[in-house]
Amino acid sequence: MERVLEDGQTRLVVRGRLDRESAPAVLNWIQAWLPRRPGTVGLDLGEVEALDSAGVAVLAESLELAAKRSCTVELVRISEPAMRTLRMFRFKGDAREVAVARPMLLESLGDWLVGSWVATQRLFVLMADTFYWAVFGPFVGGRGAPKAELTRQAILLGSRAFGIVALLAALIGLTLALLSVHQLSQFGANIYVADLVSVAMVREMGPIMTAIIVAGRSGSAIAAELATMEVTEEVDALKAMGFSPIRFLVVPKLYAVTFTQPLLTVVSICFGILGGMSIASVALGIPPEAYLNRVGEVLRAKDIGTGLLKSLVFGWIILVVAVYSGLGTRGGASEVGTSTTRSVVLAIFSVIIADCIFSLIFYL
Repeated sequence: MERVLEDGQTRLVVRGRLDRESAPAVLNWIQAWLPRRPGTVGLDLGEVEALDSAGVAVLAESLELAAKRSCTVELVRISEPAMRTLRMFRFKGDAREVAVARPMLLESLGDWLVGSWVATQRLFVLMADTFYWAVFGPFVGGRGAPKAELTRQAILLGSRAFGIVALLAALIGLTLALLSVHQLSQFGANIYVADLVSVAMVREMGPIMTAIIVAGRSGSAIAAELATMEVTEEVDALKAMGFSPIRFLVVPKLYAVTFTQPLLTVVSICFGILGGMSIASVALGIPPEAYLNRVGEVLRAKDIGTGLLKSLVFGWIILVVAVYSGLGTRGGASEVGTSTTRSVVLAIFSVIIADCIFSLIFYL
């Protein structure tokens, strides 16, 4: 806190955090420097890093005290964190437009780099904590999740996604076959429809399409659940009771996605191949036996193993992103939706990046 004079006007500068802990001291300081005769005092909040309800109460009481002393308090600058809080409380301290303190270019770049570094650290700590409890949790003491939690998560993440995965995979296989029929029939290579559909589904379309569905369906649900628990302080309650939130909430989901993601990918591949077979039978007159025999000839163990490995890694990526977004939620209920949306977007983006890396490794 600092009192300065500019052009004959007193300006009170508040720095740092204006929250429950510092509010009494700030209020006493403002009261001490408010003039006892008519005049104008500028209150500078441009360097306030955080503002909560106690800080807003300090500002309101300062304005009320200034009115009693027949002086005027003007908010000359407001930092972005303070402005967000004031807007939430619909605080109106001055009828004039208040200038929001905006950081300079280098300051913004530094804040972004520091924020990125902190976020990266949080991500790696989360991954290390998750896989530690997943591997060593069954062999160490302490309280974990109930035994039935793994079954419940497997049902939520796996069996309930069976229908949508199978339907969309069949439609994708059908579409791939339709696209290839017109071109291959011109060269009398009708049977190669089976090659195109099966290889595409096993190597790429099956794993990545299943991952996108799981990210939109299950990943968003995980992020929303954990974000709600974080906002309502249920995660803090678990810590207070001696539970590890990662072990209690995340590890059962990791086990479930490890088991269910490859199985869903197998379902996606099978239904995609069957969708292509239906078009090959109707449009090209290829018997189902010939189509399936061709699929068995063209697929190799490497292709199947690569597809299943992709699906496993994609499932882990979706889970880590969802947990990171959910447990990193701060604020009120509106932030739950923001975290859920961020989780889906980041998960799909990360899955596509991982798929490109796999393609470079296995097929370059």
